[in-house]
Amino acid sequence: MRRLCLLCLAATIPFSPALARALDGIRPELIACFTTEDASQCARALDLTEQLQRRAASRERFPCQSLLLGLQAEVVMVQLSEGRGDRALRTLQDSDRLCWGL
Repeated sequence: MRRLCLLCLAATIPFSPALARALDGIRPELIACFTTEDASQCARALDLTEQLQRRAASRERFPCQSLLLGLQAEVVMVQLSEGRGDRALRTLQDSDRLCWGL
């Protein structure tokens, strides 16, 4: 039941062209990790999020970097079977908004 609810929430994340560019490459893996709790999806999501947060740091986009570190923490929580469901998706949504143009 929880996975179904997460899929519903994932469908509500807004995707505008200007905001989507930064997280296009990691969003599918993050949502797959959060909804299926699949170890390989989560490992891939963690790697991709790490690359993006390093890019944010190098461009001195520290608020964006902080949110991306939060996304990484959400992935680790899922890997530890302590996923936070809709909270993880809200962190993803906030990152979409704050990391535009990255």
